[in-house]
Amino acid sequence: MDEVGKQRVKDALIGQAEAELRSSRTDVTRHDSAAKLDQDSSFSVDDQSQSDEAGDLGGLFEGVVDRQEGVLKQLKDLDFGITSSVSPGAIVGFDGDRYVVGVVAAQFECDGVTYEGLSTDAPIYPALEGLRLGDTFSFGGHDHRIDFLA
Repeated sequence: MDEVGKQRVKDALIGQAEAELRSSRTDVTRHDSAAKLDQDSSFSVDDQSQSDEAGDLGGLFEGVVDRQEGVLKQLKDLDFGITSSVSPGAIVGFDGDRYVVGVVAAQFECDGVTYEGLSTDAPIYPALEGLRLGDTFSFGGHDHRIDFLA
């Protein structure tokens, strides 16, 4: 994989993160709207309870939005240059799977290949850090071989 291919993977990952962020912002708006009661109208205790619950959910979604904004910034700032060892920004493959190192991300596709994020906080990362194409490592009682690295 060359730099252009890696950039397509990064763009796909950023696109997924932006879509998740848009969805979360929509949820915040929806829950904030549901939390507002018309103060000029009478409302029941049940209305007040539902409004409070919607407000609580809106607050939770705002936390999700803040986290997703941080993840998006992290993705945009991540160096996706070609690398010869496993480090943040690398794409590493083993056991038929491919991972973008240094990010938390759900599965996404790019050019017909499925990728996932692999955080540097993940338990497997210390076993991978610094390895090169063809190197082997053990994790979870199984041996693995790095069969892809970009």
